[in-house]
Amino acid sequence: MSLLPAPLEPTRPAFLTRVTPAARLVVGFAWLIVDVLTLDPLVPARLLVAGIVTLVLWSGLPLRRVPARLAPLGVAIVGLAGFSILLSPANGDPGLAAVAALGPVRITAPALAAGLAIGLRIVVIGLTSLLVIAPSDPTRLADSLVQQWRVPDRFAYSTLAALRVAPFMAGDWATIGAARRLRGLTGGGPLRRLREAGDRLLVMLVAAIRRAERMALAMDARGFDSGIPRSHYRPVRTGWRDWVSLAVGLGVAVAALALPR
Repeated sequence: MSLLPAPLEPTRPAFLTRVTPAARLVVGFAWLIVDVLTLDPLVPARLLVAGIVTLVLWSGLPLRRVPARLAPLGVAIVGLAGFSILLSPANGDPGLAAVAALGPVRITAPALAAGLAIGLRIVVIGLTSLLVIAPSDPTRLADSLVQQWRVPDRFAYSTLAALRVAPFMAGDWATIGAARRLRGLTGGGPLRRLREAGDRLLVMLVAAIRRAERMALAMDARGFDSGIPRSHYRPVRTGWRDWVSLAVGLGVAVAALALPR
């Protein structure tokens, strides 16, 4: 059984599944730039609303699995937002009324707003990444980058190969653990388990290097380093859906930043 989550792939045809990954990347970069340009929590809140509407209506993704996929962001939200609230300089301003106080610790409304803005930013980053990557498989993403952005074949398809190989790491970890148990190399106290984890990571590193060597030889055998222009089995063309996505997505980014409070 794999320790990695199953790919979050579309379960039905939808608008975003027919938009090229290059167009989604442009909109995603625009949203992320706008997301970090201001401390105003309204900006990421507007982007979050637009992202949720896009996810529900046009992504085609299985909505029941989205919360579980975004759940790890909760740790980052609690940590970063909590530190931002507690360490905000506004808490030390005697002219601001305290919303909450515990001994010498005061929390003011501006500090809460700053923490809320950071939490919303993290959610927008996760949701935007999901909307950019999940509606199409990594192969289509690599094809789009090569044909539309003129990314070098060797870089794009080696990255694709790395993404394809990543799920095997969980299987390698389980296989190495089973082999060590058969040899009686497991067990003991916390220090022994920590040392065992280091040994397993070293074996995984060696296995990853060997797999990378075989993959590099396979790519060279297919002429990725020949310098000869390559043809494309899966052509990717810019269509009207791409232009609509670019117009609407960039318009949402500008509106989220420009609309008054």
